[in-house]
Amino acid sequence: MVLLFFDRRSCLRLSAAVGALIVLLSPLASPVDAKPMWNTINKYAVDGSLCPGTRSTEVCSAICVYDLANCPQQPDCADGQSLCSDGNCHDECTDEINSSNPCTCGWQAKHVPAKAGGLVPCPLLSNVTISEMHPWEKKKQVRDACSSQARISDQGNFGIWGTDWPRNGTSESGLLGVWAECPSEPQNMYTFREPMWIAVFTIVFGYLALLATWFMYKMAMEMHQRHARSATVDGAATGGTKSELNPLKFDLKNNAGNYARSAAKTTGAGNSISSGSDASDETNDLMGDNIRLSGYKNSVLGTAMTWLLLLLASLWLCYLFVLCADYYGSMPNTPADVSCTLSYDDCNLGNQTFIVMWCLFIFMVVTINVTRHRLRNFFRIKTFPEHGEFVCVEHKVDPEIMLASKRSFLVDAVRCVADIFKRFLGWDWNVTTCPLAKTATGRKYFTYQCTRFVLDQSDGQFAPCSFQLGTKNSEFVSKADGLTNDEAKTRFELIGPNFIQVYVPNWFFAFVRQATSFIVLYQSLALLLFFYDFYWQVGLVDMFIIILSLTFSVVVRKLSEERLKRMAEQDEHLMVKRDGQWTDMSTRDLVPGDVIQLTAGMHMSCDCILICGNVVVDEASLTGEALPVRKFSVRIDDTPFDSAVNKNNQLYAGTIISQTQPLTISNGDFLADEHVLGLVFRTGTASDKGKLVRKILFPQPISFIFDEQLKVVLSILVCYAIVCMGFAIYFYQGSPTATYFYGNFCMLQAISPLLPAGLVAGQSMAAHRLKKKRIYCVDPQRILMAGKIQIIAFDKTGTMTFDYLNFYGVRTVRAAAFDSFNGDLPSVDALFQMGVASCHAVTDLNGQLIGNPVDIEQFKASEWSLDNQPKYLDKIVPPANSPLSALHVVRRFEFVHARASMSVVAQDEGTGQIHIFVKGSFERIKQISSVATVPVDYDLACSQLAREGCYVLSIAHRIFGGTMDELRNMSQEDIESGCDFIGLLVFKNMLKPDSEQAISELKGGSTRTIMITGDTALTGIYIARQSGMIPPNSTVLLGDVDKKLGGIVWVDIDQDIEVENILPLLDQSGPDGFPSTELAVTGAAFRMLSENGGIKPLLLNTRVFARMQPNDKVFCVQQHMEHGITAMCGDGGNDCGALRAAHVGLALSDAEASIVSPFASGNRSIMSCVELLIQSRAGLATSFANYRALILYGTTMTMMKLVSFYHADSMSSNIWMIIDALVATSMAIAVVFLPPAKKLAKYRPTAQILGPEILSSVLGVVVINWCFMACVWIWVYGQSFFRCNEFDSSTVDLMKWYLLGDNYEAAIMTYVVMYQFINNGFLVNYGYLYRRPWYRNPFLLAVWSVLIILISYAQLAPPSRLSCTLRLNCGNPDVLESLGFDRPTWNIEPYNSPIGHNVLPTYAKWTLWGYSIGNMVASNLWQVLVVYGPVRTFLRKRRPMRRLNVKL
Repeated sequence: MVLLFFDRRSCLRLSAAVGALIVLLSPLASPVDAKPMWNTINKYAVDGSLCPGTRSTEVCSAICVYDLANCPQQPDCADGQSLCSDGNCHDECTDEINSSNPCTCGWQAKHVPAKAGGLVPCPLLSNVTISEMHPWEKKKQVRDACSSQARISDQGNFGIWGTDWPRNGTSESGLLGVWAECPSEPQNMYTFREPMWIAVFTIVFGYLALLATWFMYKMAMEMHQRHARSATVDGAATGGTKSELNPLKFDLKNNAGNYARSAAKTTGAGNSISSGSDASDETNDLMGDNIRLSGYKNSVLGTAMTWLLLLLASLWLCYLFVLCADYYGSMPNTPADVSCTLSYDDCNLGNQTFIVMWCLFIFMVVTINVTRHRLRNFFRIKTFPEHGEFVCVEHKVDPEIMLASKRSFLVDAVRCVADIFKRFLGWDWNVTTCPLAKTATGRKYFTYQCTRFVLDQSDGQFAPCSFQLGTKNSEFVSKADGLTNDEAKTRFELIGPNFIQVYVPNWFFAFVRQATSFIVLYQSLALLLFFYDFYWQVGLVDMFIIILSLTFSVVVRKLSEERLKRMAEQDEHLMVKRDGQWTDMSTRDLVPGDVIQLTAGMHMSCDCILICGNVVVDEASLTGEALPVRKFSVRIDDTPFDSAVNKNNQLYAGTIISQTQPLTISNGDFLADEHVLGLVFRTGTASDKGKLVRKILFPQPISFIFDEQLKVVLSILVCYAIVCMGFAIYFYQGSPTATYFYGNFCMLQAISPLLPAGLVAGQSMAAHRLKKKRIYCVDPQRILMAGKIQIIAFDKTGTMTFDYLNFYGVRTVRAAAFDSFNGDLPSVDALFQMGVASCHAVTDLNGQLIGNPVDIEQFKASEWSLDNQPKYLDKIVPPANSPLSALHVVRRFEFVHARASMSVVAQDEGTGQIHIFVKGSFERIKQISSVATVPVDYDLACSQLAREGCYVLSIAHRIFGGTMDELRNMSQEDIESGCDFIGLLVFKNMLKPDSEQAISELKGGSTRTIMITGDTALTGIYIARQSGMIPPNSTVLLGDVDKKLGGIVWVDIDQDIEVENILPLLDQSGPDGFPSTELAVTGAAFRMLSENGGIKPLLLNTRVFARMQPNDKVFCVQQHMEHGITAMCGDGGNDCGALRAAHVGLALSDAEASIVSPFASGNRSIMSCVELLIQSRAGLATSFANYRALILYGTTMTMMKLVSFYHADSMSSNIWMIIDALVATSMAIAVVFLPPAKKLAKYRPTAQILGPEILSSVLGVVVINWCFMACVWIWVYGQSFFRCNEFDSSTVDLMKWYLLGDNYEAAIMTYVVMYQFINNGFLVNYGYLYRRPWYRNPFLLAVWSVLIILISYAQLAPPSRLSCTLRLNCGNPDVLESLGFDRPTWNIEPYNSPIGHNVLPTYAKWTLWGYSIGNMVASNLWQVLVVYGPVRTFLRKRRPMRRLNVKL
């Protein structure tokens, strides 16, 4: 009803829906009774003979005539008496007596047919006793006996009241009279002038009238604004400026152009504003065609309409509860045992009223829920975004579908329908309404996804802003004086506070948020039906289960949000330079361009550029880097600044400063100051941490293959439930009201209320177990994805090998020839010793060396030490027994991945000479070294060391002959040019002891392993071979770029020969059916192959990717993601981008709160990957096991419903509660406690809920259950104890379901389905490839055993308190005593059954128990032999599934 005035199409659609609803609900007025359709109750015994009749005394119906002369017996009243209208003789026929005329059937006068108005009864007949009464011909037998008593010779002269009518006199032809066998009285109907309906119509139609008024007012106001805007634009055009009227809704794609024009505007200190395409990367997904803005203004009338709508929904709900109370006779001032007073004491009319009002309430609630993100704006005035009080942001984000190749026609069809449905409802756009605020100077802005969008006054467009502080190093250093307060205020208005606020609702609103989800609303609305139709006990149990499931979901989500809030929000105080003065300020107030003091222990709240001094930073929580990292200030030069390249000059939000080193004296290279200074570069969500947090808070929707297939399953379940509804209609002919209730119960119970919790239970338990293993997860949804990992990419150093490198030795050069290998560094040439001691970036933090692990090992090997009070950058002191002098490092160029080198300028304290040392990869140093100093066998020597797994660095040197002033103005290129090669520095990269085992287990688990490293290719190949990543005896071809010819050259590294064509080698298969040749590529070759498309056919044959820069690693991972679920495992640092890009990233980091990737392990071992896969596969298998159990719950429940539909019976309320509260819940919980397998299985668990494994498991059990249920009833109908004692439901009101369980049919059905329910939760525990065997789950065994024992005891033992509580194997005390049992001492409510009990004969109990156990055995054998056993193995060999066909 809320959308009636959205537009004309919505009005027509909803009108059609309401009309269809009325048509469907109209035929609900008829008697409520039903019988089995395919057999006559209690007619034939087992041998085919008629069932023996029972002696019965029956009341004869009155004979009604118009003329008493037509009576078969004339009145014979005593003297002074006369025959009155009640059919008896009285002294006086009073009005009270005459009102009891049986010929009016006791109907209300308005319902009595006109022809019945003159009928009078003949003298009433006395009761008749029938010695053998047969229920199938009860009416005939009673009529014959009564006709005999009335001496009617020809029954053809007397018809039936309502169908036939007698003649008026004795002379007319026709029937003499009619039997007053009264049909059901026509149902009462409302006049709709009752106070109840007057109130309902007043409220509803009053609201609709207000809604129409609001809609017209809204349209008028919006049209007025359009005209006003048009007039303004026309006036501007007249003045000579051509402009175009903007619509009320516009796309942000225009903003890039708009702000490009404003880029020239400055905000002081020469800093330009940029936005749109010029803004930082984190806002790219918030621009373009995927986002639209609309403005809205509040209105008093609209706000009132919103609250009135909520009030109307609340009143409607209260009205439904009033109808419930009236049905139970609990209305105030209502006499005892009187119910349905609001429906003229007609509960059938009350039932229909409830059905209609319940359906309309569902329509209202669903409409509100579907439109809730747009609903509030409907009750606002739409305007232009810059003129509104609120801005509605519509953001289109298409979900990423994982394993999309597994799709099928059915999945595609359902997805297509779902997409159409989403577009129809507007769900293809995420809608968020943000309040429009103003800064202190009146600038308008709104905040969306933690990012401030500011209005550009020149063109009325909103966009996020960023500041370009400079492009060269010197430009950043020049801003060391900081900002003025005015500049800072202006920037603060444009950027907003440096604070990422994570909204975490309190517990109440967290529950409300979860309770308004569609699935919970569906379950809650179902509870209304349960509470109405005497299902309140079951309703209470289901409500408890729903609340339990809801609580579980709320707790998991809220704890995750609170953890993220602790990680994201930071508010501390620090010293900021404003107006040239140091001021104590909050980190919230920082803006780009601020200069701050950096102190030890400070938690960085923004991204900074270090402009003065050096610091040591712990980046574990952000990048996963295990060891502290040394950062250096930018130089005072015109070198272009690149955020990706100059990482050593940047500090990132979320990191912790461990040590600071002020630079008070400078040679002009660096800024000198008594404080360590940082220039604020990026704040809020523009910072690296902010980007990560925003991606976690607002992730791109990910739809795994089972999410897509779940839509199909739900569609199938809906169709299945509709079929069950059809059977209910078919079986309950003549009972539309009962059909509606029971059919809805069947539909609602087809989907268990535990299903949402069951699907996430596995991942929640996996996350808990991973945490115990010190593997932390910040994105639990990735756990199930990790269970399907097909490819894992590993970094080498610090991941597969130790973080540290062992110093191995050196090879110095003399006269362009290598000396022999020397492992004793102090014994080599003094110049080489000086280069090793000085060419690094190591610092000392409280006695601990901090820096790159290679640099640390190098410095340790030199045996030199650092002076804590350096004159320049560093002072390096030789050992006491060394003849060398101390070195003063006056300039340093830190290691940059793009250059693959670093350099230092050091002054010898003894000689005063200035030495330049350059250290880097052997390829890089060869390029910059003098050709005359490079040995002829340089490449061969380096390659041979790399083949042995060595990490080889080269060192070059030259003596600078100029002055310090000349040195200060030289660039890095100038300084490093003209160097002489002086030797190789060799380290041994040792494999971690468990890396080989981890690789072996991963391969055994059908997971391909590859290496993506920044190290040399030959070293990577050596480690890959040593770890088993490359199988032994495999040929390895290395691809590199031929620098002369510019093409890719492939070389067999073992034979050192060039291979011109590698394709024939890749076509040669080894014993495993895959090529025996492995490929490795360098970063340069990878980039060239990527550019020309040559990498795609070679990608899955390439094992080692070497010399890869951080961006190369990201692209390499993305390429593998196109072929399957890909994981990345690294130790942080330059792996961060790849860790974030992969489907599953695992950072080997000691920081529990690391947000560099979804997973972080403190174990520092790639065995964490094995553990992650074990737990994730177990979590995926557990979720699917719970899914199967709950689907089987629904199918078993509907099977039971269909059987009960046929017999028109039902289980007792206590049985219902046991099934929902005890059996289903406890077995679902027990499934979760099964521990994971100890080792990785050969195959990955299925992720397809429509795959052969899940379908065969579920459908097989369903078929088996149906077969055994059919066999049971075939057997039962052949038993003498059952035939002629069948339940006749026509004697009770079907709406009173609680009267339908005291019979053999209900008891037998209960026994069978109880074992099926118990077994359903047990048999899903098979498949111990991913989890331990079922007998390793003591909780499962305990629950299963207790439930089996309880139901077996209730079935097989004599009547007991337990069985009588369940209304099974029990009866009335007198009946039980007559059957030979002891008289119960406990109270038993009288049985609603002619035989007064449902105790089966002993042989029948054991036979039925045998059937049930056989059913359980057959279902378990199906799982053991077919689904997970030899049949599956055979079929898997004959028809293998399509998998990622690559060498592991």
